[in-house]
Amino acid sequence: MKQFLWLTSMILSLTAIRDLFRTKRDWATRLVLIMIILVPFVGAGLYFFALRDRRPY
Repeated sequence: MKQFLWLTSMILSLTAIRDLFRTKRDWATRLVLIMIILVPFVGAGLYFFALRDRRPY
């Protein structure tokens, strides 16, 4: 079960980082958001819930 949670966390983190690089944010903001995303089990969910850019590409 523990391995499944880590795998899920890594997949969500990679998806969040991929989404982050598609936005039009400056590099300093991207760096800070990547550091937040890399916090296990919390970062990716926080990014998708509150910090994601809602504008269309």
